[in-house]
Amino acid sequence: MNKKLNRVLNDIQKTEEKIAVWQEHLRGLNTLREQLEEQEILKCFHSLKLEGRQMLAVLEGIQNGTIPLINAGEGNLPGIVEGGEMEQPEIAENKQASQEGMPESEDKGYEEI
Repeated sequence: MNKKLNRVLNDIQKTEEKIAVWQEHLRGLNTLREQLEEQEILKCFHSLKLEGRQMLAVLEGIQNGTIPLINAGEGNLPGIVEGGEMEQPEIAENKQASQEGMPESEDKGYEEI
């Protein structure tokens, strides 16, 4: 067989194998991203310090659109608008209190290829 053609075929095979490895790596990163986003959402809702029924009412309101969320600034939780009034939770105090009791974590949740 022609040497050039053989080399091209080998390169194609190697490239396809590398693509498969990177696609798997990308799937893992997307899964990790989703998990971290879900953790962030849970952390935000827990910082509101709502009772069970209040939390359920807020979640139902968000889902059905009666409680719109607005951006209250970068790094802050959105303000909750209900009946024209904005509730701004005590974010700084809650964040500091939650970080004091938590161990430091490493951001090495995946292997690099």
